[in-house]
Amino acid sequence: MATKPQPLAAVHNHETYLSQGIPSASSLDPNPLAQFSRWFTHAQDNPTDVPEPEAMSVSTVDPATHIPSTRVVLLKQVDDRGFVFYTNYSSRKGRELFPNNNDDEDPAAPLAQGGYASLAFYWRALHLSVRVVGRAEKVDPATTRAYFNSRPVGSRIGAWASAQSEVLPSGTRQELEDRVRDIERRFGVPEGTATGSAVVDAGPGAGPGGVEGSEARDVEIPVPPFWGGVRIVPFEVEFWAGRESRLHDRYRYTRAEGDEAGQWTVERLCP
Repeated sequence: MATKPQPLAAVHNHETYLSQGIPSASSLDPNPLAQFSRWFTHAQDNPTDVPEPEAMSVSTVDPATHIPSTRVVLLKQVDDRGFVFYTNYSSRKGRELFPNNNDDEDPAAPLAQGGYASLAFYWRALHLSVRVVGRAEKVDPATTRAYFNSRPVGSRIGAWASAQSEVLPSGTRQELEDRVRDIERRFGVPEGTATGSAVVDAGPGAGPGGVEGSEARDVEIPVPPFWGGVRIVPFEVEFWAGRESRLHDRYRYTRAEGDEAGQWTVERLCP
């Protein structure tokens, strides 16, 4: 006989959601990407209440086991085709987004079509949320290169040093930092740039430790062949606005997958 589960944590409060709601389908933009941009800009304009509006959950599924996996990553751009973020293509996320990569294929090579993925944004202070379903495609190399070059040097070093999602054999952070130092030496970057010891002169946007030393700023580092941009091209987007008594406003946009010239259908859903 199974043992009755013992509670380890519980929530006893009942939040009330009081957004302005979504009055009607006609109050929404006909294009969900344009509507998302409106809401996202609103969230960006409230940095005290919404400190990181670009944070989103990304869910993928292993094509062999059908087991899902969800993690939080950062949105980097919304364009007229979809939602863009960057990752290691060899990570679990990357392998599930692009399951048809062959082992002998350049993992940065464009693919006609990737796997399905779902995104979710939640801006608690605004009582707003957005859910996206679509297919993944790789961002073109020029766009990836431009974004990679805009990153801090330490982040570029980190992209090379981390075999994302793989087990560290020693189980220690020291092994990771040893890899980082190897990459710093490889590209002629001052040792410690990626791990903080080369940080000087704190300034705006520098984070907890300051900004990178000027010697590291102008180093040219190529884009790793296993790293790049992902665009989720949606065929379903849902906008949620929290209302009283859980009677939320929900509107879902849908169109046929791959029909990027087609019109979106907008329907109101029960909360």
